[in-house]
Amino acid sequence: MKKIISIFFMVFVSANVSAENLFDNSIVGIAFINQDVDIKVSGAGSSVTGSDSGSGLGLYLDKYYKKKYRLNGTLSYISYDDFDIIQFMTSADYLIPFNPQLSFFSGVAIGGALQKYSDASIGDAALGVVYGVQAGGIVFINDSLMLELGYRMRPTNIETDISTLPGTVTTIDDLSETYISLLLMF
Repeated sequence: MKKIISIFFMVFVSANVSAENLFDNSIVGIAFINQDVDIKVSGAGSSVTGSDSGSGLGLYLDKYYKKKYRLNGTLSYISYDDFDIIQFMTSADYLIPFNPQLSFFSGVAIGGALQKYSDASIGDAALGVVYGVQAGGIVFINDSLMLELGYRMRPTNIETDISTLPGTVTTIDDLSETYISLLLMF
């Protein structure tokens, strides 16, 4: 019994010096996002396709593992002329170091988006699943500050029924975006 208690004490109570704190290698950041959407408006037997461009901000929380992998959570708000898009995305990236000051990355993402019309006469909104891939580069300015530039390809299918025009549906097929982020590691 004495040996079991000694082993228990050594394994569970003694400090593991190499254990990583939950907030080690964590990053917060803000991004300027330029997003392009493909829109299809259908109703009354016809359909019209087009595209639009909007811009907004994103807030990031990243966690790096072994300087090769990154998990990311992003909340973003993009404003267009007729509607707004709010997204929450999670992603996983693989980092490819080029030199100590520059890394490239690529990864996959999944999340959701809310399309909300900002016109007072159209109070409609719709939720949809968003998924995709991303790639970019990270410049390490110093130990705590980074600059990131990237592209995200985000196919989706968000359909919004417009109640003021019965039978009219707008569908967003793509939420691809370019962005630049300022990131702070703590």
